[in-house]
Amino acid sequence: MRSFPMIDVQYVVLALFMGLGALLVLWIAFRGYHEAQEDEERDLEGYPDGIRAGKGPIPALLLLVYVGFLIWALGYALKVGVAGPPF
Repeated sequence: MRSFPMIDVQYVVLALFMGLGALLVLWIAFRGYHEAQEDEERDLEGYPDGIRAGKGPIPALLLLVYVGFLIWALGYALKVGVAGPPF
């Protein structure tokens, strides 16, 4: 038996909100997918042997990952620069 049963409730709430956050990120990533596909058909360039290629925007999910990594790296550099290394 656990000494602190409230921790189980905290884990359930944490999992619920992390799942909702993941769904929100996926919705943001794929919300413009169908419109981009229709535009892509018109903007394709033709190459020999039937190869067709086009240029598309950076997906929102990839942009979110890049921005998140940049914010983490800057925050970590500032934390280590001000407080020193963790050892």
